[in-house]
Amino acid sequence: MKSLQRNTQLVTLTELQTIEAPLRVLVSEPDITSRRLICTLLQSNGETTVTCVEDSQLFSAIHETAPHIVILDVHSPSIRRALNWETLGIQEAPATIITGFDPSAVSTFTSNAVDFLVKPFDVERLESALDLAIAAVSQARSTSIPAASLGHPEPGEQRRFAQRLAVEVDEKIVLLRTEDIEWLQASGNYIRIHLGEMVYLLRQSLKNLQALLDPGRFLRVHRKVVVNLDHVEEFYLPAEGNMFVRLKSGLCLSLRKANHALLRKTLKRPFIA
Repeated sequence: MKSLQRNTQLVTLTELQTIEAPLRVLVSEPDITSRRLICTLLQSNGETTVTCVEDSQLFSAIHETAPHIVILDVHSPSIRRALNWETLGIQEAPATIITGFDPSAVSTFTSNAVDFLVKPFDVERLESALDLAIAAVSQARSTSIPAASLGHPEPGEQRRFAQRLAVEVDEKIVLLRTEDIEWLQASGNYIRIHLGEMVYLLRQSLKNLQALLDPGRFLRVHRKVVVNLDHVEEFYLPAEGNMFVRLKSGLCLSLRKANHALLRKTLKRPFIA
């Protein structure tokens, strides 16, 4: 199948999407090496605000900052015997990532987290966990979770997602319907936007573009790949061997083995229109 590659630039159309507030992440990680890795990665993104606190400050920090994502150790005294955030007096549960040196150190609280990071973990594994957490936040924003915790629009205000993208191609502006996009691929400082036989190069980060798209339709299946579920035929996720997602066009995209559990957990969640 031949592809026509176009160099493009995103044209800002304010009517497509209201700019979201920065992603707020609260980190309570006692291990210095893990904390440094988490904060360094998060702080490299100008659209993320990071607050690091001791365990004794965890609850007050959650109330004060209303974080989208909380990252904390499985042995944190604050959650040791808790079932969930609500039993701790936290009305709205943020997306939570649990860390720990012992992979068997699970609890009822841990089962409610979006991911469990076994220390020591590397950047790629951390990015996978953050992708899952961000997807959970995006999904929550599009449902009925109150604005106080997840930056959802005021009651009665429907959040809008981009219906089309305006891109510059040579001396023209081409409108791309987001529903026609089959998949997106990060490539250096660009995104490759795939629409059938057409491929458009867009100078933009995958995270920024994904924030404009409906999380009920677009799913991040890899650190560098987002697929439109309307164009997906099946996910092949064996316990062993190669994993892939097959599009209706017949194209198969390889998936990393590290994403096996994450994808299963994400795909089993209801996608609310």
